[in-house]
Amino acid sequence: MNKKDIEKWLDKHDIKNYSFSDNLKVKVFGNVDLRNKLNEIKIPIYFESVNGYFDISENNLESLEGSPEIVLKDFNCSYNKLKTLFSGPKSVGDFNCSNNILENLSYSPKEVKGYFNCSNNLISSINGSPRTINSYFNCSNNILSSLKGGPKHIKGNFDCSKNKIKHLDGGPINVEQDYNCHWNELKGLEDIASDISWDVTTDISLNHIPSRNFDQEKRIWKYKGYEVIKHIYKPIVAISNKDDINKWLLANNIKNFNILDDNSVNVKGDVKLSNSLDNLQKLPIIFNEVEGNFDISDNVLTSLEGSPQKVTGDFLAYKNEINSLKGGPREVGRNFIILKNNIRSLLNSPSIIKEDYICSHNPLNSLEGIINVGGAVFSSVLISNLKNTVFSYNSSITYKYQGLSITNYLNNEYISLTDEEKIYVKTREKLKKVITKMLNDNALKVEMINQQFLKNLTKYNLFDLKKRVLLLKNPKKDNKKDISEEEILKSVFDSDI
Repeated sequence: MNKKDIEKWLDKHDIKNYSFSDNLKVKVFGNVDLRNKLNEIKIPIYFESVNGYFDISENNLESLEGSPEIVLKDFNCSYNKLKTLFSGPKSVGDFNCSNNILENLSYSPKEVKGYFNCSNNLISSINGSPRTINSYFNCSNNILSSLKGGPKHIKGNFDCSKNKIKHLDGGPINVEQDYNCHWNELKGLEDIASDISWDVTTDISLNHIPSRNFDQEKRIWKYKGYEVIKHIYKPIVAISNKDDINKWLLANNIKNFNILDDNSVNVKGDVKLSNSLDNLQKLPIIFNEVEGNFDISDNVLTSLEGSPQKVTGDFLAYKNEINSLKGGPREVGRNFIILKNNIRSLLNSPSIIKEDYICSHNPLNSLEGIINVGGAVFSSVLISNLKNTVFSYNSSITYKYQGLSITNYLNNEYISLTDEEKIYVKTREKLKKVITKMLNDNALKVEMINQQFLKNLTKYNLFDLKKRVLLLKNPKKDNKKDISEEEILKSVFDSDI
């Protein structure tokens, strides 16, 4: 299409407030609603960006060619005949590709600011998903056998129901609303997320959870998320009798406490157990919430099991022999301090740390696992391309980073390309190199420029090269020269002078 044809097509579909880029791609300053309006199997024009929503659902599209690279709000391509997300957007608000015939998430957007819905397809792998989903993630009713490669942190619901999943390992670490995993091939709930704020829906029966509900018609159970986690990750405790728990708390000068029905303990005030746990490797009781500081530093603990789920003040567990953060708190109101331990992975970190995260002097190679830090992160891990402040203590180097910069870095680092995407990237670089060299060496001749060649340049998003190629084929005329009256008479009726 030329510019006039594109304008006519846009007007026909009531798309206004737009502009053209040099290569006739369309920028729209508003919404694009093409739901159930297209007769073609692909969009006949090329969009560059849309600062509203972009809806091409309920058509018979077989390709996303022509889709904008950036959509500020919802991108909806559901209910089409798409086998691949190739040529789809790179950055969106919400993303809905449900009810197609997709087999994987290759070429899905790597920046999704809202929900991600890929349900009702033929997807066998969710590799290539973003690390963090700011709303819900729905991959239900596919043919998944594993959750590996999927998102790690979900701020809404997580739904992987109606698949062929046998194990939950590799799935999300924390889910801030419901976790639905029913109608799979699960034998148990081992490796479920370590933090689930709302309910768990499953067809696995957990007989010792009191607040369970059974839907007879659907044959599924619903449990409170925190009760499932307590059941799955239940620590081995030495004291389980209420009288003995009471004595232990008083013996350790812990006051203003309340022992709950499940024998866990709430405390209004500080818990000070530094250098006082008598060679215990684990806490002998289970804390639930502590309104104050929680200090178990300078002991020989190897586990955080039994720690409170919520601490309003500092959580201090430095100078122990802890090797995992499993069983640790989910929310810390001030600082989270675990330096000088044997921790090799930060998986199962708290979902919220409102001030600093201090994890230096541990054998860490990565900061993967950090979720939300309001202050700074202190670590022995150097990330060379991130701004940091360097400290030296007893010949040991510590780097200070802003918490938000670490989260953004980890989200970008987590983006893993599928095998198909890796081949595309390599081919694009090679094509760019070859054609650039031909242009620079004047080896590309006009007669070599055909439709297939231009199509390949478009396919690999080499629009700058395509512009140079088209200039070679159709060079711009120099209209600045003074032309004679004779030349004017020859050309004024059939060309632009």
